[in-house]
Amino acid sequence: MEYKLSVLIIEDNENDAELNAHHLRKMGYNINYFRVETPAEMKNALKMQAWDLILSDYSMPRFDVLSALAIYHASGLDIPFIVISGAIGEEKAVELIKAGAHDFLLKDHMTRFASVVKREFREAHLRQQLANANTSLSISEERYRTMIEASPDGIFLTDLTGVITEVSAAGLALYSSDTGETLVGKPFAAILASKEEGILSEIFEKTLKQGLAQNFELRLLKKNNQVLVAEASSALLHDPVGKPISFMIIIRDISQRKSLEMQLIHSERMAGLGEMASGIAHEINQPLNTISMAMDNILGEVASNEKIEMEYLQKKSDKIFENITRIRNIIDHIRVFSRGHDDYILTGFSINTSILNAISMVSEQFKHHAIELRLNLADHLPQITGNTYKFEQVILNLLSNAKDALLEKEAGVAEYFEKTIEIKSFEQNSMLMVEVSDNGMGIAAENIPQLTLPFYTSKDPGKGTGLGLSVSYQIIKELHGQIEFSSKVAFGTQVMIILQTQNEKEA
Repeated sequence: MEYKLSVLIIEDNENDAELNAHHLRKMGYNINYFRVETPAEMKNALKMQAWDLILSDYSMPRFDVLSALAIYHASGLDIPFIVISGAIGEEKAVELIKAGAHDFLLKDHMTRFASVVKREFREAHLRQQLANANTSLSISEERYRTMIEASPDGIFLTDLTGVITEVSAAGLALYSSDTGETLVGKPFAAILASKEEGILSEIFEKTLKQGLAQNFELRLLKKNNQVLVAEASSALLHDPVGKPISFMIIIRDISQRKSLEMQLIHSERMAGLGEMASGIAHEINQPLNTISMAMDNILGEVASNEKIEMEYLQKKSDKIFENITRIRNIIDHIRVFSRGHDDYILTGFSINTSILNAISMVSEQFKHHAIELRLNLADHLPQITGNTYKFEQVILNLLSNAKDALLEKEAGVAEYFEKTIEIKSFEQNSMLMVEVSDNGMGIAAENIPQLTLPFYTSKDPGKGTGLGLSVSYQIIKELHGQIEFSSKVAFGTQVMIILQTQNEKEA
């Protein structure tokens, strides 16, 4: 029996589009497909009719998959979106999944095509069932069990106090257990790694208020005491008369994804250090010049007087050792900053200290470019909990972007203008605010929503990795904060970081 299928194919090559349709026909589908190759064509096609499946090439002359995914998400659709491309690296594949693609296939290796399409149809159907669960007045126990066992992610059912009542087979596998007896009857909090109870309470609280809580990062402690990094979502289930009766917690193993994200963050950190190399040289050369001058003065004094006063020698020696300590501190901080920090224990830290540490690595470079750094840091700010070196990485990235915007504007204007970057820190409505602003080239309004997309850059080819703001967005997200952008072309850009304090998290 043939099943009718409406497929939207984003592809600039008609032959490749027809080949994709051929694979679907081989699976027994009666295909009705429509090919688009520009953003406007895709938007019109989504309005034109309903679609069962979207297949997209990775890159086209007038379109790319990340832009296609942005249009797809804006449409509110929840249908399978599968990327079919030529050679693609592991990091790009991870970024595609993070951007919302359901899976990806290589054009010269389509053996998984049928299984991927069938799986995504199953999961899309399951997601639709879960979305309708709260509005259904009679969902049988058997239907719940079928949905649970069909999910590729681990599903835990708990009562409203958080005690586990049922676990799917995938959930048992995540916990490294063969039987539900090891979990049923235990509080879900009992299988969490240390200091995760606060996140679980936040999940339950949001689920009770809104009916759904999505994409919370948790660390689970498996039966063998290994730690599993997971993404947790929760839905509130009701009885036939609409009374809340239990939580459905969906757990997805993201250990591999987190590992790749850490590699990406570290790669961006090292790329940033590479760009700062000349600035670091300035930072070290200044104290070296001071040491050299002090030694010249000492030798000159000895040569002219054949005798040197101890007070004079002590003063010059103190100056030398002071600058040696300065060099050592710069090198030590760069060495620690450049580490991977995979094993870093989250602690409370001062954002002002992090800002000053970041500035210490670039201030001489900025002076060399005649860029004025203005600091307006509020005193006695509460601490935040996280990784201070990752926060420094965010500040360094914002400073680097601001510097490039100022130099771009300077190269494009005839008259002189005072190049300035201002960094403010302050507390507002129990939140910590950090604002980085410049009077550089600015960003067009239509490009601002794309700033945190991976590999997006407005810089010239060869300048920047296109990952800086994407990585910065992820770091601020890990700190349970937000990052917001506002800009006006030719007038400058303001970036606002909004963070929770330790006191706010505990409240």
